[in-house]
Amino acid sequence: MGEDWVYLALLGIIMALLSYIMDKGIAMCTNARVWLYRDLTTQPVAQYFAWVSLPVCLILFSAGFVHLIAPQSIGSGIPEMKTILRGVALKEYLTFKTLVAKVIGLTATLGSGMPLGKEVSKL
Repeated sequence: MGEDWVYLALLGIIMALLSYIMDKGIAMCTNARVWLYRDLTTQPVAQYFAWVSLPVCLILFSAGFVHLIAPQSIGSGIPEMKTILRGVALKEYLTFKTLVAKVIGLTATLGSGMPLGKEVSKL
């Protein structure tokens, strides 16, 4: 019982680090989109396609990556976590592969500008 705080502290530090890395990745995607849009100021049609195409590519990448790597990471995960907390074991849900798919998928989706994932709670 005395060492539980160590695991909880490590879990908190790891999650804070992952959140920081995700925020930096999201900011990079957003800055790339704005930079591409501003770089094409003389061509409004190219600006439109730049503004639309990068988010679409990021969303398609996110959906394809998650579907190929860990399909169980699709969705919010709240119903699955409620099920696990009630004592039902879900096969391959709490794995490292699922964590990687969730982090990369959320970073690409939020970098596209869609208000999903952890951004919904900030609205």
